[in-house]
Amino acid sequence: MRRTTKLDQWSQELGDVRDAAALFGGSAQAAVLRLLTMGGKIPFRSAFDGLTLREQAIVRHLLGRPQLRLTAPGADAPPAQFVLCHSALGKLSVHEPGEAPADEVVAELALPQWIIEMIDEEYLPAQAEEDHQRHELDHMLHTWHAEGTLPERLEEVVDWVERVETVLVYIQRRVFSRSDSGSSTLIRDGVLPALRGRPPADWSPEERLFVAAIQLLFRTGRAVRFEEFNGRQLSAVGLRRTLTTRCAAYLNALGEQADGRLSTATLAELAALAGDLVELVDGGGQMRYRRVNGLTYAKDEYLMPWDQGQRTQAELPETLLSLAGGLDGPAADTDAATWVRQATAAALRTAHAVGDDGELARILEGIVLGAVIDGRADYGMSSGVRDLSRLDGAAGEYGQEVAELKKPDFFCCVLPSPDMAADLPAPAVTDILWQVAQRMMYNRWHFVPGNFDRAQVPRQRHYFFPPLVPDIGEWGDLRHGGHTTARVRYTLRAPGAAMWRQPFTVGGRQYRGAFDIRLVRMEGPPFTLADLRVACRYSALVDVFWREIAAYADAHGGWTPTITAFSGDWYAKESWREPVDRLAAAERAIGAPA
Repeated sequence: MRRTTKLDQWSQELGDVRDAAALFGGSAQAAVLRLLTMGGKIPFRSAFDGLTLREQAIVRHLLGRPQLRLTAPGADAPPAQFVLCHSALGKLSVHEPGEAPADEVVAELALPQWIIEMIDEEYLPAQAEEDHQRHELDHMLHTWHAEGTLPERLEEVVDWVERVETVLVYIQRRVFSRSDSGSSTLIRDGVLPALRGRPPADWSPEERLFVAAIQLLFRTGRAVRFEEFNGRQLSAVGLRRTLTTRCAAYLNALGEQADGRLSTATLAELAALAGDLVELVDGGGQMRYRRVNGLTYAKDEYLMPWDQGQRTQAELPETLLSLAGGLDGPAADTDAATWVRQATAAALRTAHAVGDDGELARILEGIVLGAVIDGRADYGMSSGVRDLSRLDGAAGEYGQEVAELKKPDFFCCVLPSPDMAADLPAPAVTDILWQVAQRMMYNRWHFVPGNFDRAQVPRQRHYFFPPLVPDIGEWGDLRHGGHTTARVRYTLRAPGAAMWRQPFTVGGRQYRGAFDIRLVRMEGPPFTLADLRVACRYSALVDVFWREIAAYADAHGGWTPTITAFSGDWYAKESWREPVDRLAAAERAIGAPA
C-alpha cells in the first residue's frame, strides 16, 4: 500500500486553491478570501491576523466591492499596483511597487486612486498606534539591560522556543520560527543567538518586540502561549489586546465585576495577572481548552462552562463490561469510575500474584474503545509508561530513573472503531495503528522532563512542555508528515492529570501530561465540543486507572506491574482485533433472543 505523503496532499491543496478559474472568474473579494483562508480551512480571523496592517486595510477595501477583479500575473499593461503572492505554506501576502516578493506570484490587483487613498487613511494611524505601543516594550528591554538581567532573559527565550513543537510568528515581513521539520530562523538560522552580547538598541525593532513579547507570554502560562500567535502577526497592539482579553475572560469566569483596572495596567501587569488567575479558573466551573489549526499551527484558548461534577463518566460503557468481564471485584451496577477502580485493584492483585498484566491491558482497552465509540471516532488511543516505578522518586528531583527512560519504556494502546476495522484491510489498519503508537511513545518520553525545573534537566536533553488542557483540532493531515500517513484530519486530546485535579503523583514526584485520551477522525465531520467532553470523561477514567496503580505501589513497597501489551509484536499479530471482536460478540449476545 502506497502511503500518501504530506507533499502529495499539500501540493494538491495548493493547486486547488490557486486554480485560475476560481481566482479570475469572479470577484477579487472571493478570490482573496479563497487564498487567505486556504479555501475555508483557516478561520478568517486567524488568517486575517496573519496580514500586515497595510495588507489588512487592502483586504477590507475589497469586501463589498464585487466589481473589483484579480488578473493573472503580467496580464495588465501597465502593471497593476498590487501583486498577490501565496507562499509554500499557503500564506497570502500583498506587495506594492518597490518590494521584491519572495513567494510565488499568483495574481495582480489594480485599484482606483480613491480606494488607495482610503487604504492610506486607515493604515497610517494604525501604524502610528503600533509605534507608540512598542515604546513600552522597548523601555522594558532597556530596563533589563541596565539592570544586567537581559542576557539571562535572552537565554530563557532561546530555551523556551525549543519547548514547543512549532513556533511560526510573523512580524511585518519577517518570520520568527522554530520547528524540527520546517524553517527555524530563531535557532538554526541564528536570529536569537546573534543577539547575545549586544545592547537592545542594536537589535532590530522586530527582534526587540519578539524577545519582550515572549517574556510576557511565558508569564501567562509557559511556552504553550507562544503557539497562540502562530500564523499571526505579533504586534504590540495585538499583544495588549490578547492579554487584556485573557484577563477579562478569566475575571468573568470567576464572577468578578469589571472595575477598570485592565484599562490602566501595564503589559507586565496584565501578563502577571493572567498567570495568577489561571489556577483559580482551572478550579472553577469553566474548562480551558484550545482549538488547533493544522495549517497555521495556531492553538487558541477558549473557556467552556462545564460544572466539575459533570466531568466524570457516570454510565459504565459496554466496552468495559464486555472487555473486562470476569474480573473479580467490580460490580456491574456501580458508576464507571468506581468500576474502573475496583477492576484495576483486582487486576493488580492478579499481576502481583502471578505476573500476568493481561487484565490491566484489557481494562485500558475497554476505556479506549469506549471513548472511540462514544466519540464517534475512527480510532483512539491512550499512552503511558510501561513500569510506573520509573517515574518514582524524590519530589522535584530529576533522578537517574527518569534520565534513563527511552522510547520503548512507554506504550500506546491504539484501537480502531468497529467500522474502521471492517472497512479497511487489516494490514492497512495495523500500519496506521503502529505508526501512531510509535509517535505517541516518543511524545510521552518527550514530555516527561517538562514536569521538572529547568535547572534539573540536562541541557542536552531535548523535551517539550507537557500538554495541560484539552484541545480540538482540524486539518492535522495537511502539514504534519506522520499525521498525513496516519490520516489524522480531526483530533481530540484530553491530557491527564486534568488541570482541575491534583497532579498525578508517583512517590514524591508530580506529573502533568503523563497519560491521555486521544481521538481521531480520518474525514468529516469535525469534532464538536460535545465530543471533547466525551474525551475528557474517558480521560478521567484513565486517571482512575493510573492513580490506582500508584496507590497500590505506595501500599506494597513500591511494587508496580510492567505493562507488556501494545508492543510492535502486539500490533504485528493484529492483537487489536481481540477487543473489537469481543465487543461485537457481546453486542450479538445482548441482541440474541432469550
